[in-house]
Amino acid sequence: MLCHVDHSTARHRVGGKPDPRRTSIADDLVILALQPLSILQIGVPGQLLDGRGDVAVWRIRSLDEGLGALAKHEFDAIVLGADVVDAWPTAAYERIAELAGATPVVVQADFIEPMASIKQQQLREHDIVVATAKSSLLGRMALTAILRNRALAQEPGTEIG
Repeated sequence: MLCHVDHSTARHRVGGKPDPRRTSIADDLVILALQPLSILQIGVPGQLLDGRGDVAVWRIRSLDEGLGALAKHEFDAIVLGADVVDAWPTAAYERIAELAGATPVVVQADFIEPMASIKQQQLREHDIVVATAKSSLLGRMALTAILRNRALAQEPGTEIG
């Protein structure tokens, strides 16, 4: 999935603007349904899904620390931001994609095309590459990736085009 987001995806509107209360409620219900869950956050400023129930968000700034965490723990999703301190974003995604296995990766990118090429080369069809700086949207994309991954785990062999 490739996304370029310029405005909110909330469908409910109040006075012509998205109603953030409805989005927050929907997020909370999804998080509640997915618990427990664990997300590895690498190079993303701010905290994703902070303080919401049984959600463990590992906030790491460097690729080296992220690779160490991946070697020791299992995660429901990995969110890779553009602010990785010890690697170029494309190199970081390439390395994470090699080691992530079935864990979906959400990649925040300034430019989608280089990441999309890596995604295609690594055969990572469940990863999401998105051009946004909003941590709230990155959190929602991580939830989407987790939902999809768990749904497909329930029905092995299901093909999605």
